[in-house]
Amino acid sequence: MGLIGRKIGMTEIFDESGKQIPVTVIRVGPCTVLEVKNKDSHGYNAIKLGFEELKEKKLNSPKRGYFDSLNIKLKEQNKDINIAPKAVVREFRVNDNELSMEVGQDLDVSIFENIKYVDIIGKSKGRGFTGMVKRFNAKRGKMTHGSKFHRGLGGTAMREQPGRVYPFKKMPGHYGNEQVTVQNLEVIKLIKDENIILVKGAVPGGKNNLVLVKKSVKKLENK
Repeated sequence: MGLIGRKIGMTEIFDESGKQIPVTVIRVGPCTVLEVKNKDSHGYNAIKLGFEELKEKKLNSPKRGYFDSLNIKLKEQNKDINIAPKAVVREFRVNDNELSMEVGQDLDVSIFENIKYVDIIGKSKGRGFTGMVKRFNAKRGKMTHGSKFHRGLGGTAMREQPGRVYPFKKMPGHYGNEQVTVQNLEVIKLIKDENIILVKGAVPGGKNNLVLVKKSVKKLENK
């Protein structure tokens, strides 16, 4: 189970003993339940959530059709609910005991009330085209007089056999702007009134970056 949120930034707090704790501030939710999937009809258990309302004039045709069909199904089920278009739609796998949610229900930070550790997924900062030293922390050449090798790539030649550069060879190129998952971040504090969660440590991306906050799958304290 998880929620969609945005990274606000980093700060620090102090515990009762005066120890400094670096934390990342994340605003999660409220997220609206758009669909509930189960093994019988879809082959797996999941819920689809929507985050941040979007003006109808900014909807493209696929999104407009999706939300129109969603509201039509609710009317056919005699439910007096009209779900507004959402800017972000994501799906989360859930357990059998977490399928009690209903379409149109809003989820907030309170679902993490008894959770001690979370996994956070986000995109890292994009750094553009970078060299070997920055991209892979490669060792550079001597910066002394007479040296002709400083921050270059180095040799990639493979002689006559095999006479080519192997795939996945570390070389300069695009760095960052890729999905990163940070596991087992400790939940320090919840601010329910503002849908804020404070987690110990760093989270991928810069300020206002979109992140997915999920219950940790590896920590026994969550089970």
